[in-house]
Amino acid sequence: MKKEHFDRKISEIDVPKGEVFNAIDKGINRGIKEKTRSKKSGFKMFGLVSSVAASLFLASGLVFAPVSNVLASVPLIGSVYANFSLEIGSQLMKSELITKINQKASSNGVDITVTSAYYDGNVIGITFKVEGDKVSLSEIGDQGPETGYRFHLFDGKEKKQWPGTMTGLRKTADGYVAAMEFYNQLSDLPNDFTLPLTFTSITGVNGEWQFDVPVKQIPPTVIQVDDTKVSSEGEYAVEVESISKGKATTLISYSTKLPLIGKEDYLSIDVFDSAGSRLGRGSGNVLSIDEKSGTIKKELRLLLPNEIDTDTEFITIKPILEKYEKPTVAALAQSVPFSIESERFNYNIEIRNIEQEGNEFILEYVVDTENNSTIKNDVVQNFADFIMLTKSEDVHYKENGELDMNNTIGHQIRSVDVKRLKDDKRLFRSVYRVKNIDTFDIDNYSLMVPFGTLSLNSKNTEMKPIKIDLK
Repeated sequence: MKKEHFDRKISEIDVPKGEVFNAIDKGINRGIKEKTRSKKSGFKMFGLVSSVAASLFLASGLVFAPVSNVLASVPLIGSVYANFSLEIGSQLMKSELITKINQKASSNGVDITVTSAYYDGNVIGITFKVEGDKVSLSEIGDQGPETGYRFHLFDGKEKKQWPGTMTGLRKTADGYVAAMEFYNQLSDLPNDFTLPLTFTSITGVNGEWQFDVPVKQIPPTVIQVDDTKVSSEGEYAVEVESISKGKATTLISYSTKLPLIGKEDYLSIDVFDSAGSRLGRGSGNVLSIDEKSGTIKKELRLLLPNEIDTDTEFITIKPILEKYEKPTVAALAQSVPFSIESERFNYNIEIRNIEQEGNEFILEYVVDTENNSTIKNDVVQNFADFIMLTKSEDVHYKENGELDMNNTIGHQIRSVDVKRLKDDKRLFRSVYRVKNIDTFDIDNYSLMVPFGTLSLNSKNTEMKPIKIDLK
């Protein structure tokens, strides 16, 4: 992916059915543009799923004290951050900014102890230890997730869950240990915050372990910014509002403006220090969306998992604009050859031949992009793979004439075979298998052509960078 596109789409979903599949399609397409990044050892990315909340028994009291030199005498906590490659936690541990906690809960012969926590930027990190004769990773089987435990935040309702990162349980001499990081998607939280956390299963043992984890935000340095950059055509804009410098994270608050026709476009930012080094790959979330006067304004926040070096004199924020469009629908009830054109871009396909062999419908076509040399062959192949056949009566539109993907998803027929016939002309042959062949009539069908796939892999629209002085 060019950026973390999936999180952005999830933040905007109202009706999951169509938008989720649309986001998956975009995610597949974006994946072609970026090499796979190395994964941190032991990590799992997740979105928390709701479960039934119940009243739980809290087994012991709370010890809440700044770590300072205490961490040196608690090797278990230090080893968790080091062994699991927890970047934020490791940085804060070196600065003695991790808080030691000793909050314990017991259920069904299993003890869970929350051992440490931190709150930097909008990230809350937690480590915990599990003990008990019933605890064994070899006993999970099909009764538990790969990580070895299940849990939820707050009251377990899905809308209240936060995304984050979790490690699997690891066996040590002191018991089983693991760590989690949660990303607050709210615009703000109090500096002193209590995070309700409930475990519901440990290595297949069901139970109730409830915690109220106290966290205190490490005071950040906030720089107010008021700078706006617009695209050459003036329809798109990025405004940086503030930069919050934490001890191990950096939060950038900004807003974007997009035209209504481009509400599916992706306007993001990359950040570089004064030496020209990129400040990591961030995790962003949308705080609000406001649609009025033909424009879409979004309030966003970008988390960078590292601090800005004290020697950095300025940072440069480079806006990145990727334009997208929903699939173009064209009826097949017309004489060949004919063209299907993108509504927003200089792309089209020319249908050369349509034929039927038994229960297979065969389509031959040429893919024409504005500049064939700028889009790789594997991208064009992926585009061809997702040209769908569907009954025209199953294509639905909203009142404003926009394609209604929520009600159209699920009716498409995907090709069972797509072959490139001539590399130089990008001539393809797609085969679709049709049910109820006796009643099949090609004049009753349409093609859904995902030109947005090609647009995501074309050259980005250039926008001027924003330079922010830090000293």
